[in-house]
Amino acid sequence: MDNLAPRRLFHLRDNPFETLSDTQFIRTYRLTKNMVVDLCQIVQPFVVAGSRRSALDLRTKVLTALNFYGYGSYQLNIGQNCNQSVSQSSVSKAICQITDALNTPEIFNRYVQFPRNINELQRLRNE
Repeated sequence: MDNLAPRRLFHLRDNPFETLSDTQFIRTYRLTKNMVVDLCQIVQPFVVAGSRRSALDLRTKVLTALNFYGYGSYQLNIGQNCNQSVSQSSVSKAICQITDALNTPEIFNRYVQFPRNINELQRLRNE
């Protein structure tokens, strides 16, 4: 008799890059497919890969966080999305990891800039 525990079965996730049209993808994640690929490359050095076999890959973490940012919805609903199919605790961890990565000075200061003086502020308001 084999002493190994039975393998756990996990939900299969749809690949939104393949299953969603460009319009549906933008509606769901608020970015284009190319922008998501670029974002994954940008945050990759700042996100620690999971050590478990069942750990979420970086792309799923980014898509999960983007879905949450875009909808501002509850984590459980996002995890039950057919493209995500992840537990609420995994959604929570993914949101934290991606948010922390986006808030590192290397990323934040490169993409977020505030007006430095009143002239810049007025120019932005006029634009």
